[in-house]
Amino acid sequence: MTKDSNGYWSISLPLHAGGLSYWYRVWDPTQGWVNKRIWDPASTKPRPAGQSSFRVRNNDVLDAVYVPYAEKQNDPVLKARAEYELPVADPSQRGTVQYVPYTTILGDSGHYLGVYLPANYDPDRAEPYKVVYLAHGIFGDETDFMVPGNVPNILDNMIAKGEIEPTVVVTMGNHFTGTSLGAASYNQTNAANNLVQVILPFIEKNYNVSTTREGRAYGGFSYGGMTGGVVIRNYPTTFGFYAHFSGNPSLTTQDYDNIAAAVGDDDLFVFLGNGVFEGNLNAQNTIANNFRARGFAAETTQVPGAHDSMTAGQLFTIFARDHLWTGVDSVSVTPASANLTQGWNWVRQFRADVTTNDGVSKAVTWAVKGATSAGTTISADGRLSVAADETASSLTVVATSVVDPTKAGSAQVALTPAGTARTVVKANAAPASIVGGGTFTLNVDVRAQSQHRTAPTVTGEIAVTFGGTTQVVSLTDGTAVVTLPTAGLASGVYPVHVAYSGDPTYAPDAAVHQHLRVR
Repeated sequence: MTKDSNGYWSISLPLHAGGLSYWYRVWDPTQGWVNKRIWDPASTKPRPAGQSSFRVRNNDVLDAVYVPYAEKQNDPVLKARAEYELPVADPSQRGTVQYVPYTTILGDSGHYLGVYLPANYDPDRAEPYKVVYLAHGIFGDETDFMVPGNVPNILDNMIAKGEIEPTVVVTMGNHFTGTSLGAASYNQTNAANNLVQVILPFIEKNYNVSTTREGRAYGGFSYGGMTGGVVIRNYPTTFGFYAHFSGNPSLTTQDYDNIAAAVGDDDLFVFLGNGVFEGNLNAQNTIANNFRARGFAAETTQVPGAHDSMTAGQLFTIFARDHLWTGVDSVSVTPASANLTQGWNWVRQFRADVTTNDGVSKAVTWAVKGATSAGTTISADGRLSVAADETASSLTVVATSVVDPTKAGSAQVALTPAGTARTVVKANAAPASIVGGGTFTLNVDVRAQSQHRTAPTVTGEIAVTFGGTTQVVSLTDGTAVVTLPTAGLASGVYPVHVAYSGDPTYAPDAAVHQHLRVR
């Protein structure tokens, strides 16, 4: 480090993108500090009042700094970390963190719960907010997920993107069994009982949060993940989602069977993961398979990292974004079907109707399936283009939720050969001559060549080309009116070309029907 003229020490280091934890070590004889770890005095992050939180007592506090992504890092993982772990750009989209005092199940006061409330939290909202309860690892406390774990920033960004519905987070300190600074003060059974019997009722009384298992999730890092095994074993119907970050539940075959019997036909999701420097996922996969064998969903994953809060934050990002409640109920496509004929360049607009909870993105991705022609495509806004050389007899238009890819809707497009019956196309424009800049009005009438009472009305489209511009217009009762502007056209004579698409009864037709003069 370098000391400047004002007595300040500094050093410049390359840092990777995302949220990075740090602390100050201070030697200050005036306060009796020897190797004292303190919060950054310039930090604006909320923290529990006083000196009673475990990390303060254990001389082990952590703060966090946020490093933006630089293209020279050339790393999609770091880019994604910066996208979620840095504070959301718009201050109005940032939630709040507070630490509220409560009394534990052992009757001890002076403990705090961390509570994250999403931006624009409404205590009177008709639908209670979904809620995640997060437990730290050994020697951690209620600040771990809020500060070095970056959960408030992660959720702020997800909610702003519409990737998850506004969600409340509650963190707790589990070192409350005695005042020891050793591991014994974190008793897993006491922590599980305290969570379900004390913390849940306290939070549900004071905040507008879900009281149903479907609206509750439990997550824990390291020893907190292991504590999750005690929670699910002793309270199997309390939470609908479990996440074990770098700490696995210890469950017997009988435990799995008991959990399955208690949960019954309800949904249960279990997520397990670790950092690449912590070893393989063999144990996690075995646990996941035990849940899957009993009909419950389970996923495992691994992220770049070691056994620390940065790994916990990355795993929380995946858990919350990809597996927690998305708030997307359904996706449907309108119109639900279309009947077209082959041999014509058709264009049809489809619309996705997405039913979501408040604050959740309704965005979809579009796809067309079953096409044989490279010219048959669908745009990002649902505009289907069917090429004239498309030979498929049917196409499927699919809209898939961006937030929840398991939710999708579809429409069916039938493509049949055009009929063989002949038509008579009459196209007349008025006037026949016009001063440049004026507009011709073209009346088009397409009728069956063989007129009889049972002849079906001609349907389909016409394509009118005039002055280098083509307009496609649908027929109504076999007729259409098309305006032909002349702005930008030089003086001269221009042909009017009319093409008919054909329909299941009538054959396509194309010809020049009139020449119009622009003066």
